[in-house]
Amino acid sequence: MTKCTWKDCEAPAEHPQVAEDGEVWANLCPQHHDVVEKALEAMEPRKVLWAWVNAQGGAKLAAGRMRI
Repeated sequence: MTKCTWKDCEAPAEHPQVAEDGEVWANLCPQHHDVVEKALEAMEPRKVLWAWVNAQGGAKLAAGRMRI
């Protein structure tokens, strides 16, 4: 079973987060999926960015995924 990609979370992942290009950039447990959804609903840039970074496992892992 795949674990949640949220930073320091060990719960089972159930919610793949898929980019427009079809790439799965995170896979979240129900609790962290709700955090991301609520951040998007609030449309507060800081909350969205914070949730996206944590969903990818933290800043270092998120930065490592960037293509320059």
